[in-house]
Amino acid sequence: MCELKVIFKGNIIMEDVVRITAEDGSIILQDMLGDVKTVSGKIADVNLAKQEAIIAG
Repeated sequence: MCELKVIFKGNIIMEDVVRITAEDGSIILQDMLGDVKTVSGKIADVNLAKQEAIIAG
């Protein structure tokens, strides 16, 4: 499986993310266990080789 760590403002804000949804200027993150976190911003980069997503905001 390909889980991502999500980086926002230079900090890892969530790990093991399996779903990222963009909705009205917010990014909704969901991990393997179903935990959800919402941040304001936009997706700047997704790098599957590094297993990370970067959110700008």
